[in-house]
Amino acid sequence: MTTEAEFVEIAHPHSWLLVADNLHAQAVALNGARGHSFTGRLDAKGAVQGRWDTTNRSVFLLGGFALENCIKGFLVYENPQWISNGRLSKQLRSHSLTELASKAHNLPYPQRGRWVLEAFEDGLESWARYPCGLTAATPGEEGILTERLWSGYLRLMRAYGRRLQGMLKRTWRGPHGFEGHFKFSGQFFDTE
Repeated sequence: MTTEAEFVEIAHPHSWLLVADNLHAQAVALNGARGHSFTGRLDAKGAVQGRWDTTNRSVFLLGGFALENCIKGFLVYENPQWISNGRLSKQLRSHSLTELASKAHNLPYPQRGRWVLEAFEDGLESWARYPCGLTAATPGEEGILTERLWSGYLRLMRAYGRRLQGMLKRTWRGPHGFEGHFKFSGQFFDTE
């Protein structure tokens, strides 16, 4: 087997789905610990300027990367050549959830789920990943994971997971002679 074919063995859409599910499971578990520890910011006079649950940043980051990996699973399914020749296409080398989603044709809720992608993208691009924004002009204020946003995230991940699993049950043909379909059992994208 060539190194290019070996690369396809680990970069096919099912692999993206598994990574997305793992990151999602960690986000769900961590979100379950909300309310136990907080970080606050005070001004020079001691007045509270902001207060965040300490799980907030990590849940945003894990959830954002779960969304990203799931979307990339759709993109690889639709564009097998993006994992050919032993490398990921430049088309996959982005953390912009909205940009990636705009390239995928089979994503459920492309318009209704956009607001969730935008909120998580904001974190991935700055404050959830770094202690600051990318520039002084874009300070990257930490987002708040509201109940509405968390509920929207869970619905979107379930829909993405179900759709991608359904697609992967059919034979997928990838580059370098790869061909396969997948069977699923147990829970994927569990929300408990």
